[in-house]
Amino acid sequence: MEGCIMSGNFIRKYTEEERVKIVEEALSSGSNSLVAAKYNINSGLISNWKCNYRRYKQTLKPKNATQFKNEEIIVDYKKEYKKTQEKCRDLELEVAVLRDLLKKKK
Repeated sequence: MEGCIMSGNFIRKYTEEERVKIVEEALSSGSNSLVAAKYNINSGLISNWKCNYRRYKQTLKPKNATQFKNEEIIVDYKKEYKKTQEKCRDLELEVAVLRDLLKKKK
């Protein structure tokens, strides 16, 4: 049952807004387990929510497949992250070279 936590006889249901808040907090902190401990929920549930958040831009699976057909879905976010890191390193190198040139010009 996605979005629900059972504790004894109590089932905690999370709204879409609550799930998004928790997922964004987990993404910014980089730790599912810390956020899970904070909200007293299973870190695996946060992992599922994060996967859907990246795939569907929400934490629930879409009701129909055509709902997100025209929107861009990042399939391989790790590959995109590596590309962004490489671009950042290239820009840092370019800045260092330009600073060096400015020092030599003076």
